[in-house]
Amino acid sequence: MTTPTRNRFVAALAACALLVLTACGGSEDAPDTAATDPVTDEPAAEPAAEPIVAAAAVLERSASLNVTGEALPPLEDPNNDAAVGTAAPVVVGATFDGTEVSIGGPTDGPTMLVFLAHWCPHCNDEIPEIVTLRDRGDLPENLKIIGVSTAVQPDRDNFPPSSWIGEKDWTWPVLADTADSEAIQLYGGTGFPFTVMLNADGTVNARKSGSESADQILEWINAALLTV
Repeated sequence: MTTPTRNRFVAALAACALLVLTACGGSEDAPDTAATDPVTDEPAAEPAAEPIVAAAAVLERSASLNVTGEALPPLEDPNNDAAVGTAAPVVVGATFDGTEVSIGGPTDGPTMLVFLAHWCPHCNDEIPEIVTLRDRGDLPENLKIIGVSTAVQPDRDNFPPSSWIGEKDWTWPVLADTADSEAIQLYGGTGFPFTVMLNADGTVNARKSGSESADQILEWINAALLTV
């Protein structure tokens, strides 16, 4: 993104983050399904040294991403999302072990992207619910799932994310976002967890922010796939 475009995007993102904070500040009777942690632009603290796992260096954050296409607008209203039908940006990065992985672009079926922050309590709630759907055999056979580890902060809970994601029994590929969380900004994320359903042609089908139960996630998936 050019500097003017990035500045306008960050400003819009900050405004949407404020809306998310307001929406999540309701009464104690508000359902947890709306729970979300806002995306912030605070720079992540640098680790003192690269984490070592099994005597091999692990990539916790991508140094850079190869991006094709335009950024999506920040998510404001999931029920009237301006990004629906828009081509999502193609983002090529790497998994924790350095294997190339990409999100966006045409595929052989729908893809669900799940943006997660290791320190986010709602992300910690969301992953087991998706795992439950996998273990129950409820996920559509043609649905591809890719996680995006973003907003990495070495001084916060559950660092490093490469270990955390494995401990949560996440078995799908994970793209490691950059230190400035470029991938989630490109996809218009305004909170964590942030989920995007892409059609096979790479266009946006639906987006949502916040944690939900397994049954609610399945309902969202099925509703999205019905529109394909």
